Amino acid sequence: MSDIKSNHTGKTENAKKEDGRVRYTKMRIRSAFYELLQKTGYEKITVTSICTLAEINRATFYKHYLDVPNLVDELQKDAVNELKSKLQNAKDTSFDISIAQTLKYIRENLTDSPSVKHLIYPDSSGFTSKITDMLYEMFSNSMSPYENLTSGITKDILFSYISAGSASIIENWCKTGYKESEEDIAHSIIFLASATLKNVRS
Repeated sequence: MSDIKSNHTGKTENAKKEDGRVRYTKMRIRSAFYELLQKTGYEKITVTSICTLAEINRATFYKHYLDVPNLVDELQKDAVNELKSKLQNAKDTSFDISIAQTLKYIRENLTDSPSVKHLIYPDSSGFTSKITDMLYEMFSNSMSPYENLTSGITKDILFSYISAGSASIIENWCKTGYKESEEDIAHSIIFLASATLKNVRS
């Protein structure tokens, strides 16, 4: 019995060591990627340049990522997941506050972290699509019931339309330098979403 327990403990410790090595390797890859964004710009980044700076071989890179676009996709997913986590842990989870917090998170990360700014804009469509998916979930969970919709308008069509439009507003807000406050943009998004919902009810 003690031998079985000892073997199990050994496997657990080995798994922890493996997880630690994986996290460390990914950290080196991502750090190299961010540094290259600052130095060369996204278009000139290659797997080879990342590996050279991170001091790893290409085989190690390909254990974790398919290519540079896949690395970008994973970084964008992490950013959206972090945002979701912050919203879930917030004390005030009302819909309008959640939208404002979403905008604040995006603005602060783009302003305070040049690496994130450069990450988003070379492939803003990828990041915007992830924000769209998150907004779809927020709208469908938070807005008032959508019974008696105009013929041909389904829940999926309705919230796809609202979330895509809202994500475009956010993207434009970022690219034009945050001229409006988070509260003003949040108000505009909620007003337009509510007006759309009202107009498609029969």
